[in-house]
Amino acid sequence: MNAGEEIEIIASYTPHNSFLDLVNALYSVFLYEGEWRVVWNEEPMESEFLFRRNGSVVYLELLRFPDHRRVLQAISSFKLQGSYEEVALPFWRALRNLQGRFSCAELNIRWHRDFPWKEIEELTSMLKPAS
Repeated sequence: MNAGEEIEIIASYTPHNSFLDLVNALYSVFLYEGEWRVVWNEEPMESEFLFRRNGSVVYLELLRFPDHRRVLQAISSFKLQGSYEEVALPFWRALRNLQGRFSCAELNIRWHRDFPWKEIEELTSMLKPAS
């Protein structure tokens, strides 16, 4: 994937709480080394953001599965590596953009579950020096 390219995912609110999982992954990859997965159900396809951190390098891979059973090999749609600011911070900015465009009630209605406002605010407080 080149700079400026976009990938569109039209996700369902169920069965995964993907926005909360994304916030938790962004929080964890900021603090720890390891691997975190965020699954987006696209009915029937599933997309998975795989975040990994090794030292100061953050990796992101988008894996796509034909359906939730995952019996077939995933297709890697893109891979990216860089600093937290380069790889993960754009996701935080997009979440903050949603918060700025919609009220809490509107986001809850659109997502059919509670949008992770509190968790995003906690992440924002943690990132203040970096943002």
